[in-house]
Amino acid sequence: MARVRPVRGLRYGSLIRDKSLVVAPPYDVISRADQIKLHARHPKNIVWIDYGMERGGRTEEKYERAGATLEMFIAEEILVQDEKPSFYYYEQEFQLEGMGTLVRKGFICGLLLEKFGEGKVFPHERTLLSPKVDRLSLMQNTRTATSPIFGIYDDDENVVPVLFREMTERIDPDVAVIDDVGVTHRMWVVCDERLVGDVEGVLEQKNIFIADGHHRYETALAYRDWMRERAGSDRDSAWNYVLIFLSASGDDGLVILPTHRGVYGLKQDTVDSLIEKLKACFSVQRIEGSVEDMVKEVSEAKEQSHRFGLVDGRGACYLLTVEDPDTIEAKNLSSLPKAEKNLDVSLLHGIILEKILAIGPEEIASGDKVKFYKDVKIGLRDLETKDIQFLFYLNPLTMQQFIEVSESGVILPQKSTYFYPKILTGLVLFPVGENDRVG
Repeated sequence: MARVRPVRGLRYGSLIRDKSLVVAPPYDVISRADQIKLHARHPKNIVWIDYGMERGGRTEEKYERAGATLEMFIAEEILVQDEKPSFYYYEQEFQLEGMGTLVRKGFICGLLLEKFGEGKVFPHERTLLSPKVDRLSLMQNTRTATSPIFGIYDDDENVVPVLFREMTERIDPDVAVIDDVGVTHRMWVVCDERLVGDVEGVLEQKNIFIADGHHRYETALAYRDWMRERAGSDRDSAWNYVLIFLSASGDDGLVILPTHRGVYGLKQDTVDSLIEKLKACFSVQRIEGSVEDMVKEVSEAKEQSHRFGLVDGRGACYLLTVEDPDTIEAKNLSSLPKAEKNLDVSLLHGIILEKILAIGPEEIASGDKVKFYKDVKIGLRDLETKDIQFLFYLNPLTMQQFIEVSESGVILPQKSTYFYPKILTGLVLFPVGENDRVG
């Protein structure tokens, strides 16, 4: 069963009046320029702990500084630990073009760690060693989980959000900030024992699907094993848990956006022959209108068939449609599990990138010959400047596809999902030292 518990979070206290100055995006989406900007924004910004600057010298110095900075923030009462174990109900209000204003709802808690494939927690993404080494060094030096990962549990009826809203709808949030991209974040500290017990009971029967934070989840497992060697095994020890934001699968603010692909470094004969080669597997239709017309055509087809958009270096737009999915999948993707064959991203990677363009998985993972775009406008700009030769426009996975694939144990191609918006770092930290326990 999935075991969630309230935690005694470590949070910015009353000495920091404007919390927007001290929070930050997750470390893995912060550019070098943003890292510098966040350090300059406030001397107590969470990046001084979570994503410190490199200064040369020993690699370990960055993590040692993070530990010392955390201790200083606690000693100065910049960061204050909550007295009671709590859940942290969290809303994110944001706008998306064509969808209006949305509110994603969920709560931050501790989730009992278990290895993938041995319980109720399911991944969908392959991890790399380097980020896990980085995050483990940070945890070992701070004895703290500095940011929550993001998980989804299967609840189309939204039972838990209703429970939280009944308690919090007449109460001002404990924290309310607007981030740099205009998303409003609101968080309430909830320590009511009856509500905590009700939420724990609901989640016991649920599967948990990791949306964002696979590296940090596996890091938490490694840290747990490291702590067990030093402190023994106690189920309620905080280091047996990972800090996680959980949202219900049926939440109307839960959005998966696509990540588009740009291809570069191709030989000219490959560029010249691509359209003809695509006709062997796809119906290829030239769009005489604008890129916006192509996007509209692709979006309208997402419930009917596999369809991609393609823009070449001259700005010509094409629709690529799979007319006979079963035959195409059988000929080109026979080695893939059924749940993965039926995804647009699998067809794009397995047929177009790997078979037609001969771009292997290692080249894709390393960023050699393939770029990824959350904003299609940036991809179009790179086409104009000749930084890429083709841009492939994708529809997003549906929530049903995401859950089916995760439950099947399939590991998806890189950057198959983009959950928006990101969970802020700095709202809640989770102490996981030798004497820390969950509620």
